[in-house]
Amino acid sequence: MPPRRRVPAPPPQAPSVPASIPRASGVTLSVHPIWPDIQFTQGELFFECTLFLYSVLALFLQYLNIYKTLWWLPKSYWHYSLKFHLINPYFLSCVGLLLGWRVTVCFWKTITEVIATISANQSQFIQSSLMIVEYAAIKTPVMTLIITSFLFSFNRVCHDFPSRSVLWFLFPILFYAFIFRSEIIGWLGRFREQIGKWRRREIEFSDVCERLSESPPAQIDLESVLHMCSDSPAQIREEIQVLIDDLVLRVKKSIFAGVSTAFLSIMLPCIFVPFKTSQGIPQKILINEVWECQLAIVVGLTAFSLYVAYLSPLNYLDLLHRAAIHLGSWHQIEGPRIGHTGSMSSAPTPWSEFCLYNDGETVQMPDGRCYRAKSSNSIRTVAAHPESSRHNTFFCSENRTI
Repeated sequence: MPPRRRVPAPPPQAPSVPASIPRASGVTLSVHPIWPDIQFTQGELFFECTLFLYSVLALFLQYLNIYKTLWWLPKSYWHYSLKFHLINPYFLSCVGLLLGWRVTVCFWKTITEVIATISANQSQFIQSSLMIVEYAAIKTPVMTLIITSFLFSFNRVCHDFPSRSVLWFLFPILFYAFIFRSEIIGWLGRFREQIGKWRRREIEFSDVCERLSESPPAQIDLESVLHMCSDSPAQIREEIQVLIDDLVLRVKKSIFAGVSTAFLSIMLPCIFVPFKTSQGIPQKILINEVWECQLAIVVGLTAFSLYVAYLSPLNYLDLLHRAAIHLGSWHQIEGPRIGHTGSMSSAPTPWSEFCLYNDGETVQMPDGRCYRAKSSNSIRTVAAHPESSRHNTFFCSENRTI
């Protein structure tokens, strides 16, 4: 008996609609349960300020651990809880400014949004006046104060500590370049492409600067993005690709926030301990490295979990789950090959990117590997690519967490 074959639908035509998805006038209706409308009660500026206060608290506890005194003993000559004369104020200023950098960036964006809201539907004169106020009265003085304070403090740190210690300030930059290397490589590719067009006189230099100054990839806006139930496999995979990229970006931001907070508030103060007294006499401060590593792990995981909880609200998890149940997954099996005789239930069909497959169907890729479809319980179709590990991981993780 010849093997059963599925005839793929051409791209312009709508593929077959699963029986579990109702349609009305050519529009696929939603099969998902209604999710309550949960409003965002925590703004970005408030969250960044909260995380900044947490990092400052961790920094204070670290200084209390390193420079603590025995003031509670009966015969102790210390009258304060900290050895303030050993604390370098310039290093403390550098660390505080670095910890508050995200708050500064968020404050910058908030001012831009407020000015844009106020100047909407206003005259050209009022818009120009508000822009002057925005940059001349708020942004320029604030950024000048922050940058000059950091440069002055960093210069004093370079003077007071050896150069090998100052190089540790480059760790957050190197870690940022490592974790966001794909975004940086993409920007470098666009830079080379735009420069090539400018050399061939295809575009002006002002256009090059405008395109290169575009903001980096941002996470999707949950207030304006909705899940659309579709019976087109290409549209389902495209939506999944967008959600996977957005999810990876959110995880990267959370990892960087956790590692940078733990490094700046816990590890860096251990490196920049005073190695000599004010009279120039060498000294050594005893530090328990194991305990410091444990504290850094706790602070880093806490900052990471706070960022994950903020970037992954309930409606975002629901959006991921709704897309995942349309995707489905594939499991590789050992099955008969195309052209071999067999029963209609076990003979695989060639996989087509334009078809939705039912749960339990088997397909074969051009290289000869066979896969069996595994759908969700609510939608009994599969649109994932059999050889895509990202699709299978996304489907399995969402069905475990939701």
